[in-house]
Amino acid sequence: MNDSSSSADTPGASAAVAETSTVEPLPEKSLPVASPTSPKSNPSATTPRPLKTTSATVPAGLDSLLSPTETEAKFFVRQSVAASDTTDDETRFSTVLLSSARQSLAVSPSTAQGPSSQLHTVDEGTGSDESTLVDDWKKHKKTASNSTILSGNNVPYLADEVRSRPSSLQGAQQIKEEYNKRQTEDAEAAVDWDFWGQVISDYQGFAAANPERLAKAIEHGIPKTLRGMIWQLMSASKDPELERTYLRLLKETSPHEKAILRDLGRTFPHHAFFTDGHGIGQENLFNVLKAYSLYDPQVGYCQGLPFIVAILLLNMPDEEAFCLFVRLMHSYDIRGHFLPEMPKLQLRLFERLLEEVLPVLHLHFVRQGIKASMYCSQWFLTMFSYRFPMDIVFRIYDNCLASGIEAMFAFSMALLSKNERILLSMKFDQLLGFLNQRIFEVYQVEPVDPSQPSAEVRYRVDEFVQDAFSLRITPFMLDNYAHEYEELVRARDAHRIEMETLKAQNQRLSAQVKTLEESLAQLNTEHCEVLNELVRSRLRHEELEGELVRYKFLYAEAMHQSEDAMSSHRISLVSKRGSSSTNG
Repeated sequence: MNDSSSSADTPGASAAVAETSTVEPLPEKSLPVASPTSPKSNPSATTPRPLKTTSATVPAGLDSLLSPTETEAKFFVRQSVAASDTTDDETRFSTVLLSSARQSLAVSPSTAQGPSSQLHTVDEGTGSDESTLVDDWKKHKKTASNSTILSGNNVPYLADEVRSRPSSLQGAQQIKEEYNKRQTEDAEAAVDWDFWGQVISDYQGFAAANPERLAKAIEHGIPKTLRGMIWQLMSASKDPELERTYLRLLKETSPHEKAILRDLGRTFPHHAFFTDGHGIGQENLFNVLKAYSLYDPQVGYCQGLPFIVAILLLNMPDEEAFCLFVRLMHSYDIRGHFLPEMPKLQLRLFERLLEEVLPVLHLHFVRQGIKASMYCSQWFLTMFSYRFPMDIVFRIYDNCLASGIEAMFAFSMALLSKNERILLSMKFDQLLGFLNQRIFEVYQVEPVDPSQPSAEVRYRVDEFVQDAFSLRITPFMLDNYAHEYEELVRARDAHRIEMETLKAQNQRLSAQVKTLEESLAQLNTEHCEVLNELVRSRLRHEELEGELVRYKFLYAEAMHQSEDAMSSHRISLVSKRGSSSTNG
């Protein structure tokens, strides 16, 4: 995992977050079931029509049980926190709205840029051969299907869809057949078939009429036999066109196949469904991961994805798991966790929440040098499916799909709060081992007979879920923390820009100083040469002066000799004249 600065129009930043002024704290027992819209095959159907309900029948804060519908003017929408250009290096994790305002922006992968545009796209080579896709669909190996229902947001508009999309009738019939089949097979199971039958037959209508009852039922856990069906209803992930795209992608080759194959054996190696290296479990896991790596080249394949996909495959066939995985990645913004630039907003929100909810433990972590990235990253990257017991993981998925990814914050805080006393007594090395491997053991049910270690380990999952929702972590809190961090990032970016400007100026001044120093050095060299020449000139001048003095002495001596000679000559002449006169 490497790189991430997402912008507001990228698929990784698809989570819509409402203005903080419109978010109200949820009732204590309310679990909002907010599900993204299901994409349609034609442009006019990509945004579903709003569900017409009387506001008086839905308690405040509970209308978010409805799947998001078309934007209405009364809702105020702000850009996703993950899309903020001020959090370009800290947006690894982005938030998904929990309250009813989440309905104000229904995000469909088909409307986003990048690889998600493939949602309704079939290559020209394959689009012309529709019968081939149909044949592949029939021949494709499947696991035992938990549901073949249509997307949840198709049901309220069934009458309109009959006219525009006759295949909706077939999907409605499939849901009834699948539900009736499971009711017959598991007649002895402790499942309230009447209740869940009403939920499945008209999810939107039931959520609008009985929000508290549905929230309480999801909080207590979705029945195993219906879990895959309900997950698809809550997320509105059922999409036949996307399933056909999945079948088409299986025929292509991915550059990540070797990495995927290498990690298959590490994904739930002790689970019977994935134990056989040549079994359908690992085959479907490989197929979904390979198809998504082709569907979303920007993310491709990253470690952590197999654990999320594996949980989906344990509850539905691979083509439905692929559709739900695409929905999780794009509309629930799990995709932001795996972007190459690895943004860190959600880790920052987690640390800020830890500081607010558990200040003593936060201070202890700071003193011991424990950062959220050392233990919390694997929780978010795998949605708790790495090392956590399956019973706990399934319940976490129930609530995350119902109320949004913010539920992971609540579960994280519940784990830390429950273990606060023992965590405060540990040092750095002990903390890392406990946080990564044993933190969930606090909810383990003590065996009746400790002498029988082979007894199945059980956990108080209901208590875990209740502890998580008793913390009342609201989107309002997370939005405030996100705004705080945005301001911090803005200030930091402003300081960074100022520092970069000063550095640029300093570089220019340094270049000028260097040029001046070079000029000065050249002048010094020339000055030294001039001084040397002056010294040499003075020496030559002194030599010439010495020569001149010597020549002056020679000249004086010559003049003196000349005068002596002249005097001698005159004397001799006078002597000759005197001799001549005497003789005469």
